[in-house]
Amino acid sequence: MERGFRATKRFYILFAASAVLLVVFVVAAIWLMKKVTGNVRKLEQMTLYTEVESEAVVVRSERLFTESASESHILLEEGALVAEGDPIAVLYPYSYESQISAICNKEAALYTLLQSLLRTEMGGTLPDTVISYNEQISAVSKQMRASSNGERDPVEYAKLEMRLIRLQEERRDLMVKSLKNTEQVEDAVAEIDAMRKSFETGSARTVVSEYNGYISFYSDMNEENLRDVSQLTVPLIKRILNAPSISMDNENFSYRIVTDRSKFYLAFVMSAKGADRLMPGLSYSFTVKGIKGAYQGRILTERDTDTGVLYVMQVDADVRPLLTTRVVEISVQNNATGLYVPTDYIQYTDGIPYIYAKSTDGTYQKIAVYIAGSNGDEAIISARDSHITLFAGLKVRMPIEEEDKS
Repeated sequence: MERGFRATKRFYILFAASAVLLVVFVVAAIWLMKKVTGNVRKLEQMTLYTEVESEAVVVRSERLFTESASESHILLEEGALVAEGDPIAVLYPYSYESQISAICNKEAALYTLLQSLLRTEMGGTLPDTVISYNEQISAVSKQMRASSNGERDPVEYAKLEMRLIRLQEERRDLMVKSLKNTEQVEDAVAEIDAMRKSFETGSARTVVSEYNGYISFYSDMNEENLRDVSQLTVPLIKRILNAPSISMDNENFSYRIVTDRSKFYLAFVMSAKGADRLMPGLSYSFTVKGIKGAYQGRILTERDTDTGVLYVMQVDADVRPLLTTRVVEISVQNNATGLYVPTDYIQYTDGIPYIYAKSTDGTYQKIAVYIAGSNGDEAIISARDSHITLFAGLKVRMPIEEEDKS
């Protein structure tokens, strides 16, 4: 008599264990396959609107000059256009204001004497011409007081000072000529004339422009560091971005000549591991916070490091709106067209983006790429090596863990 198969408790336990092992094996195989090959997709054509925001350092073609002087009399307005040989300022080894004040005080004292002498000779009256000069001098003095009480424009104030001295001098000459006896005033007149001559010639020197361009009297002392755009570095730009102060040299007279009026550069740093990138050679539209209108700029260079990616953008436009600004906030916009990948398909090594593309032998090769633009989720890419051609339909895969760590 044959025995039938009877499932025992032990059988069910062994069957369940085998099933669990089978599931674990299948899951492990899928995980291993995914780990080896990664998620695979094909490159496709796309147009993305991209926007990159950053702080940027303004780099101009400029020369900084520093002259030794206790006082300076500036002859030009900030941002004025100068030609080679144009006078910029008159410099004085001693205080400009103190010399002006000394001459005016001497003229005032002499006027008191002349007024007394004229009143004696003319029966207590002054000529109408002298009274006219007094009214003009009073009006200029009132203008000077009003200027001092507000935000004083040094150029306009200096013009008022020189007008006051000229009016006092003309009034004095008129009063001296009206006197019959000038012996009492000859020494005082000679002393004032000597002071005036010393002020205008002996103690002063005029600084003239050595270049054609825009004049500026502000400096952050980075002009020399930024002279050669090919030598800009990530640490230098980061340092300037963190300390963008603009100042005047109070101990000496400093000024800049911006020699290229129709071109400037913007240098800015982006993350070494992010898809907010721009592509060398491409032109982008951008705006500057606080300045009306849009600019066009072309990316000259992209310098990749593990601490950041440095971009240098050339802008062919009038530099005057950015003449006294070293750091600006920019927003770069672009409609980038080309092959796209999701941003998580991109790996970054030392600041350089890479993708893994399938080669003819079936393996996935690491290829360095440029990113022309990104919306955060996708990025438009092209191969950095001109001998490598990326095309629509090319298979790419995500980086795997070991590759990311490497």
